[in-house]
Amino acid sequence: MMEIAYTLFCLLVAAAMGCALWRLRRGPSIADRLNAADVIALCVVGLAVGHGWYRGDSLWLDLAMVAGLVLFVGTTAVSLFLDPEDLSESDS
Repeated sequence: MMEIAYTLFCLLVAAAMGCALWRLRRGPSIADRLNAADVIALCVVGLAVGHGWYRGDSLWLDLAMVAGLVLFVGTTAVSLFLDPEDLSESDS
């Protein structure tokens, strides 16, 4: 039963990553691309949590917490440098 749950979890996270990759490529604004990159990184963190749960190894959970913290700080730092004019959806 645990193998089925883990496989389903990985498939659902892979589907979410696929949708985020599509949004990363498609855009249209920088904010959309930043959010898509953030979702992809969060999916990787989720995969680390799922792998740690499946293997019963708490090291993966620690790595996921550190990666989540770095992800939060990095996204916040990048968003501070975005120009509000770049956040619009117009193609000018």
